Amino acid sequence: MFIKPDLCRALLHTLSGPGLAVRHLSQARYDVVVVGGGIMGSSTAHWLASRREGLKIGVIEPDPSYNTSATTLSVGGLRQQFSLHENIQIGLYARDFMRNYPYSLFGDQVNTSTVPDVRFQPHGYLFLASEAGYDILKDNHQNQAECGASTVMLSTSQLNEKFPWLNTDGVVAGCYGGDHEGWFDPWALLQAFKLSAVSQGVEYITGRATSFEHSDGQPCQVSVTKADGSGVEVDFDKLLIAAGGDSGHVGLLAGIGMGQGDMGVAIPVEKRKRYVYVPHCPEGPGMDCPLVIDPCGVYFRREGQGGNYLCGQSPTEEQEPEDTDLEVVDMDWFDEQVWPVMASRVKAFESLKVKSAWAGNYDYNVWDQNGVIGKHPVLDNVYMACGFSGHGIQQGPAVGRAMAELILDGEFSTIDLTKFGFQRFIDNVKVLERNIV
Repeated sequence: MFIKPDLCRALLHTLSGPGLAVRHLSQARYDVVVVGGGIMGSSTAHWLASRREGLKIGVIEPDPSYNTSATTLSVGGLRQQFSLHENIQIGLYARDFMRNYPYSLFGDQVNTSTVPDVRFQPHGYLFLASEAGYDILKDNHQNQAECGASTVMLSTSQLNEKFPWLNTDGVVAGCYGGDHEGWFDPWALLQAFKLSAVSQGVEYITGRATSFEHSDGQPCQVSVTKADGSGVEVDFDKLLIAAGGDSGHVGLLAGIGMGQGDMGVAIPVEKRKRYVYVPHCPEGPGMDCPLVIDPCGVYFRREGQGGNYLCGQSPTEEQEPEDTDLEVVDMDWFDEQVWPVMASRVKAFESLKVKSAWAGNYDYNVWDQNGVIGKHPVLDNVYMACGFSGHGIQQGPAVGRAMAELILDGEFSTIDLTKFGFQRFIDNVKVLERNIV
């Protein structure tokens, strides 16, 4: 696909403003309606439009600024270090997509100066394991190798040689992804997918899905309430729920979890708050610093060249924050849970100073912390891509492509993601990923 530079500039100006409110009518109709314009919704919209010229696609997004979106508030990591083959394959595609960006998104003739720069930083992930976690780390690495990933196991002596600033007390091994893993700018990636989608005719509706109408038991119309209180009725043939942490609620609006039998099973996705801290430490690790994950789950990585870092830790179920208010950041969590571990791993971190911090909400799958991907087993025209529990931004390119395959072809063709389907909730089966950060 070739996008003219003047069109790119015009679209980027529009996307960086208050957002697209392309529908001012009281009625609209689309072949596919996507509820949620974050990475999953925008990626799927891009791939659908790329595959099927003339397909009418509408994306409903309440906040085009994405100020509270899980997509834009993420740390933006990309890795192949998972335990499930499907997640590893998704990570491999993300690696190739990022290496070849922007051509992987916009085509070979794109003018690179006119599209968002995702700034992929290929500095790797480094998972550390204690004696208790060694077998799991080794098994995960074996799975990664089977899928073609280039992660390598490192002994403590190898870790000390490669990362002399790292204290390996209590560590028996590490798994390192090298330049096949790293991090990128989540905002830029989202805007790139949105830019591509809009340039191919996808329409973004600024508003919130508030109710659905049904025909023959299937949802066929969604009521959208805009910020000014006005509304629009949107008819559709197919519906994709990609509303992040609101997906469970949107599912209930569509009747998922409100009926009998299989329809009594809800989408088990809700918001869960996480904290990201930005400490400053001029004497800390340099540009060779990967994203390091301690055996206890504390992580840190370099952020730019000014001596800044990003860090955090996911809580246990018992430690979960009681609210999802993103204005409230728990600094005690850093002081008591995160900083002591960082200081024990890197001596220079003993004197770090926190410059800023933010909170973001995971779209958290309370069932098994893996994505909900696929078609609803009862509602034949309803599809889901949600509940990625912190992995959504890196999985967006591959999952969006997979959803386009399923919607247009009726089956997955590049990566078989059937395992992540809704049927597992009905069957009471958990699909567990052992490499959660």
